Formats: sequence, C-alpha cells, structure tokens
Amino acid sequence: MNLLFLAPQASRKRAVAIETRRALDDGHHVVLVAEAGVNREGWDLDPRVEVEWLQANTIDAAEPRATALFARKLPLGLLRRVGRGPLRKPADKAARRWKRQVTNPLDADRRRRTEALRERHRLERVQARIEAAQPDWLVLCESAAIELAAEFVPALLDAHPDTRATYAYEPLPGGDRDR
Repeated sequence: MNLLFLAPQASRKRAVAIETRRALDDGHHVVLVAEAGVNREGWDLDPRVEVEWLQANTIDAAEPRATALFARKLPLGLLRRVGRGPLRKPADKAARRWKRQVTNPLDADRRRRTEALRERHRLERVQARIEAAQPDWLVLCESAAIELAAEFVPALLDAHPDTRATYAYEPLPGGDRDR
C-alpha cells in the first residue's frame, strides 16, 4: 500500500518516526509530508521514507518600504535622537505609545498575513503531493493535519472511496498487504 503521513506542524516527530518505520517494516511504501522548521535533526527517520519538506516557515509577508520608513524608522529614530538629551522621559513615553498604537497593530496585521500565506502554501503543496502519490492510506499525524485535511479529504474520499484516513498507523488484524 501507498501510505502518506501528513505532519504540517511537526509536533509529534518521535511518534511519526516510529509509525513510519513500522509501516515500512510491514512492507508499505511511505511518503512523509512535514514541516521541517529549523530543526530537521529531531526526526530520526528511516532512510527508506520518502520525505517532502513543506518549508512554509520560511515564508514571510513583506512590509511595504514606505510603511517601514514612515511608521517605524523615522518616528522612532527621531524619538531616540530626542531622548538622548534632557527630554529622555517624555521621548521614551512617546516611543512606547507610538509602538503600542502604531507599530504593534502593524505587526499583528503582518503576522496574520504571514500565517495566511503559510497556510495557503501548505495546502497547495499537500494537495499536489497527494495527487502525485495517490495514497491508499492517509495518516493525519497531528491536529494541525486534521485541520488542513478538512479542505481536501472529503473530495479525496469521494474520488477514491477505498482510501483509508486515520490519525495514526495501526495495521488491521489480518494484514494489509493484499489490498
């Protein structure tokens, strides 16, 4: 059988490594689609596992240069310059207020846009990999995988009703080699 393990947040590295190794030992072809993040060493995967790293954490929503200049650099730089003299306390207070009222909302908006870009990237990459692999068994390894799969699993199961979707790899009694 073709198994596709989906781990978009990489929160259960050890469990996924053990389950993929068990699936390989049972004679299945295993593909893992996961987020590598900054630490790929924690996976301890069997070398037979075919891995596709999502790399969504590298995506970042850019801030327009005008916003960076007029909302951050100029006002805060000016307040920092003024704060070097006798107006240190009022300048520090104004800088804190500026950050609270102007830059913090800009940062929150940028985080929302970044997360939307990352989520769209994950969904596109996972859907492309599923279409290429045509798995017989889809293992949704973590809660983030279930949330992501809600977008495409119903259509996948309608198109391929024999596809099994589970949270973990647990072979059925009697084996799966004949399927």
